[in-house]
Amino acid sequence: MLRPTLKELLTGLQGTVLQTLIPELTSPFAQGQAMALIGMLLHGADSIERERHYDEGEVRDLRLTIRALKRLEKSHLRRGSGDLKKILLRGVKASAALERREMEATLSAFVTALALDKLDDALGKVVRGWLRRHLARQSEFLGYHVPS
Repeated sequence: MLRPTLKELLTGLQGTVLQTLIPELTSPFAQGQAMALIGMLLHGADSIERERHYDEGEVRDLRLTIRALKRLEKSHLRRGSGDLKKILLRGVKASAALERREMEATLSAFVTALALDKLDDALGKVVRGWLRRHLARQSEFLGYHVPS
């Protein structure tokens, strides 16, 4: 591992702002801005630790969901769903290559099809399950808030 780590750099910046900059600032506004910066650095340092686990869970779930959709494709994808079949094929290829953006695009297309009532119950159940898990992971990762 390279030293210092990104987390160590962010933590060091926090200390610099707190110990060096804030005592030199005379304006309450500037001091407040420095404290806000410390909060953002703290959030960033904490997020780095959790981001890898979030990403791994996201990719694993995308792959499993695309596989589940592929297993159901022949018996459950409605006629006239040629576009979804092509999208699913791209998603399967992306899954094998671990191309996250294309896997996300595949699931986005299926979420749209679900919203437009173009999926049967079996496919809809798979897509709703992924969406529930995806939103739960995002909420957990963000801590139910978005830093500003």
